[in-house]
Amino acid sequence: GSQTEIDGYAPYASRFSGGGYIHGVPVNLPRTEMIEYSQTLGTTPRSHMCVRNATSHAKYIYEWAEINKGLVIVIE
Repeated sequence: GSQTEIDGYAPYASRFSGGGYIHGVPVNLPRTEMIEYSQTLGTTPRSHMCVRNATSHAKYIYEWAEINKGLVIVIE
């Protein structure tokens, strides 16, 4: 089913194909502060299709990527 209520805040979210997002460390509303790091990054999946990153990394992609342009990210 689809969710109609927003329970969290994921900073610098950039949408990619299939409806997932690359975003910074999320927090539960009403909190909206930026958190750079979480011990869960790169471990247990916490969402559906999203790629959580350090907030500074998500900010870089958010500010660098051009709107409505193709983007390929290669992780080595």
